[in-house]
Amino acid sequence: MSPPSVLALRQVTKSFGPVEVLHGVTLDLRAGEVLALIGENGAGKSTTMKILAGIEAPSAGQILLDGQEVTFGSLHDGEEAGIVMIHQEFNLAEQLTVEQNIFLGRELRKGWLLDKARMRRLTREYLARINCHIDPDMLVSKLSNSDKQMVEIAKALSRDARVLVMDEPTAVLTGSETRILFEQVRALKAAGTAILFTSHKLGEVAEIADTVTVLRDGTLVHDGPAREITEDEMATAMVGRDVSDLFPDKPAVAPGG
Repeated sequence: MSPPSVLALRQVTKSFGPVEVLHGVTLDLRAGEVLALIGENGAGKSTTMKILAGIEAPSAGQILLDGQEVTFGSLHDGEEAGIVMIHQEFNLAEQLTVEQNIFLGRELRKGWLLDKARMRRLTREYLARINCHIDPDMLVSKLSNSDKQMVEIAKALSRDARVLVMDEPTAVLTGSETRILFEQVRALKAAGTAILFTSHKLGEVAEIADTVTVLRDGTLVHDGPAREITEDEMATAMVGRDVSDLFPDKPAVAPGG
């Protein structure tokens, strides 16, 4: 039996002016599971993620948190509820340290002074939770892409993230960096975090996802266990026809033709 949803959408639509871009989308994010949201460019993935995170409001339908309907007025509202989105482009201040980035805009104080000792201790704790051993004093500009991704995850943990929305997190990573990231995703799963993961790399989806949800032209066309869908079937669901049709056999050329 599946665990109850931490965060869910129920028959959510979204319109921009007269154009409806999401058509009755329903999905469930569960504690300790990775839901892969896939689809072609323009399928509605970004809009769905923004609604989950509180960046956009749905035009109709419901957002449920622990089974109760909620309304998010902003990204801050989403983060206050434990929903944190890691964008495809790193949202880090390159010339600040790891510690400074994690607490940027939310610095801890002791009276009038910054509580540097506590921020240092908590930074090490957040990094240790994802088995990352970066020096908190390291400038972000000196980090590899995979380590920057770890800092983004540590920032999410500092916000007590129950739900982590990851927008194409491997887009700028090498194969070895992706493996490191996936180790941390599995650690977060084991700790009970609900994770939404998007990627155009279907091999990665097959490797990391528990559930695969496919959007096509703003409509949910598939939702089910990852073990029950192949990469070819994912691609077919995304484009709406057998992928072999996209590359038809070339006609035979007669000898001497």
